[in-house]
Amino acid sequence: MEPGVTRLVLIIAGMAIVTYVPRLVPLVIRTRRELSARQMRVLRLVPVTAIGALIIPGGLTAVDGRLDLSLIGIAAAVILALALRHPFLVVVGSVGAVALSLALGL
Repeated sequence: MEPGVTRLVLIIAGMAIVTYVPRLVPLVIRTRRELSARQMRVLRLVPVTAIGALIIPGGLTAVDGRLDLSLIGIAAAVILALALRHPFLVVVGSVGAVALSLALGL
């Protein structure tokens, strides 16, 4: 295999492992004993945390050379996510906040 292909295969394998392990851990733990409410809450937050870890770096570089606009978009997304809890509206709202900021000349 070429070095580029090997690297790509390793990246895909790593992402598969990182995705699979959080799903496997609750299954393995749950078969041994009952989990507390706090432990269940932590396990429910794992997917959200993983998605955040993937999205935040891209969000900071979303508008080339304009960290301020990127932060406006992220702030709008956080506020909308807490208020609305609807992913589509969060995305549309954060993109709209950045577009409005650009239109206002910020």
